[in-house]
Amino acid sequence: MATIAEQVCAQLDSRLSAAEAAVAADTGASPVLAAVLAEFRRKFAKTRPAVEGNPGPVQREAVIELEQAADSAKWAALADKGASEPTRLAVVSAHDSICWFKATGDLLGREHVEPNPLAG
Repeated sequence: MATIAEQVCAQLDSRLSAAEAAVAADTGASPVLAAVLAEFRRKFAKTRPAVEGNPGPVQREAVIELEQAADSAKWAALADKGASEPTRLAVVSAHDSICWFKATGDLLGREHVEPNPLAG
């Protein structure tokens, strides 16, 4: 059976793929958003073995590094006025996977998804 960390990485990989597809298909999305999202993917590829590894300082550092890339992608998406709402929310969804794991040590469930950050 997959560990929680492995499940989180699988969830993040899926959500990152969805965000990448959304950005690629969104003609209004900026090249800056695409570049920041690509950096998030590179950080994920770099840190995934440590994130999926044994709990401890190495895993924690990898999660923090990945969270920083996730934060950058989230804010780039929210600032990109040309990107569609579904595109921005796809990036936020990828962000939420790793940030929830950092905060709780658990897999992000639907009941914990961040409310629409674009509302209001």
